[in-house]
Amino acid sequence: MNQVSRFLFCLIIPSLVACAPIAALRETRIRSITVLSTDARLQSAQKDLTDALRLERRDPLKSVELSLQAAESAWHELQSDPGDAEAKRVYNFALGRFFGTIRSHNIDPWTQPLKVGKYTLKQKHDPRPGRDASLYEMIPDDQLKIDGEYFAKRVTRDGVGASLVSIRKEPKKDFQKNFGAGARTYYGVTAVARFSSKVCEFEFLNPLDVETINLGQRRFTLAADFSSPFAVLLTRERPQKLGLARLINPEKYAETARIARLRPYDPERIPLLLVHGLMDTHATWVPMLNGLREDPEIRKRYQIWIYTYPSGYPYPYSASLLRAELDEVAKVYPDHKPIVYIGHSMGGMIGRLMLTDSGDTIWRNSFSQPPESVNLPAADLQMMKEMLIFKHRPDLSRAIFICAPHRGAKMAAGLAGRIGTRLVKAPSFLLDVGDTLKHALTLDRAGYEMKRIPSSIDTLSTENKFVKAVNTLPLTSGIPYHTIVGDRGKGDTPNSSDGFVPYSSSHLEGAESELIAPSNHSGHRNPQAIAEVIRILKKHIKK
Repeated sequence: MNQVSRFLFCLIIPSLVACAPIAALRETRIRSITVLSTDARLQSAQKDLTDALRLERRDPLKSVELSLQAAESAWHELQSDPGDAEAKRVYNFALGRFFGTIRSHNIDPWTQPLKVGKYTLKQKHDPRPGRDASLYEMIPDDQLKIDGEYFAKRVTRDGVGASLVSIRKEPKKDFQKNFGAGARTYYGVTAVARFSSKVCEFEFLNPLDVETINLGQRRFTLAADFSSPFAVLLTRERPQKLGLARLINPEKYAETARIARLRPYDPERIPLLLVHGLMDTHATWVPMLNGLREDPEIRKRYQIWIYTYPSGYPYPYSASLLRAELDEVAKVYPDHKPIVYIGHSMGGMIGRLMLTDSGDTIWRNSFSQPPESVNLPAADLQMMKEMLIFKHRPDLSRAIFICAPHRGAKMAAGLAGRIGTRLVKAPSFLLDVGDTLKHALTLDRAGYEMKRIPSSIDTLSTENKFVKAVNTLPLTSGIPYHTIVGDRGKGDTPNSSDGFVPYSSSHLEGAESELIAPSNHSGHRNPQAIAEVIRILKKHIKK
């Protein structure tokens, strides 16, 4: 394969793969349950559930009543024997059928108490904003069949309660103000029901926060499904389709550059900031997220944020956008703990800048005059200064770089890179800066000869003067960093490559640790790399 073909393969094939199922989702209709126990309560519950399933379409309110009746029978059995696994299974199944039925028939038991048969249904009051169950569509996880490349393993926790995917019905218009995940949230919740006389009270719990729960006089592990919210999000929103589009026309998707949190903010948890690479989106982190959420200690101590951005921007500009986002985060959440940064590929290069004090070294490498003497409009000059003069981020406490081309990638420097970069449409606000900006940012021979603004591919080049200048600068002391490098399983380090980035580019002197993973360039999805990230995060907790 020649260089041009190889580049086009690396650029186009991943976008085609992204159209193949990284996530596949199918909703099923539950038709029966077989109760293995001979306990009279559970046998009665089986009969109620059989009737509830039979009546679900014809008489949904009666079906709801029978499902609750079965759940109550199992509830009483759990009070007698909290270790009865069959009672727990029946309780969870019955609650799942309750939520499946009210969803299918648009029954609202939450706006005000609803009487169904002998039961009065209530929601336990939660004073926190956005906690009203009536705001959400809730899908029982046991009705979801999940498949796809990113879901080789479905991460769950055995316990009591109905695991649900909770999806906000009405788009939230101001979600950016507090760095919400999106206009519609996709959270995993677990519902439990408590029975007292003829009242059935539901409580909705975040399984990332709650490990155990009191039901009556007994304490149980809370059930959870940590994978299903990601699967529903990927199949409904399809954020992965933006990867190639945001590379080729970054300005069109400028508003998508932002930090977003994947759970309600918690000042007691350490923010873990994930930053993707070239032609990618936050969807790429799902296998890592599954691995992180499987670990109880990581769930308890960390909260996950993502930074997503149009990867067609020159990465110094993307880094300046991230600094601005971090400044805004500090205003909204001034009490947040120091951040642990994880960057894959170009995301690692952006992270390298977060740990660097440039002084005027890079500026002098680009201009013969100090900033105050450069003849640029004020706004353009400020943009240049934000890209070329920067300090390390004191709000970062550790960094992990995965398959990051710190010294560039040869593919981006040659003919293949120039062909690829012609596909990328330069943002108009960069074009408007003029010849001075071209001299400042192009910084590679091929780009200069074509008289154009550099793309993200240019700034991955081994010949790029910005890349060379950054690598003359030390990383700040006091913030530990780690590297994870792929060798495609060949075991040929230091002559290895992940297929795109050679070891010589990913390796960083002074790293606290370095793992060579048997991975291609998608090292952030490699099981050994994910295990290494977990090891580092646990070490960080104990520092």
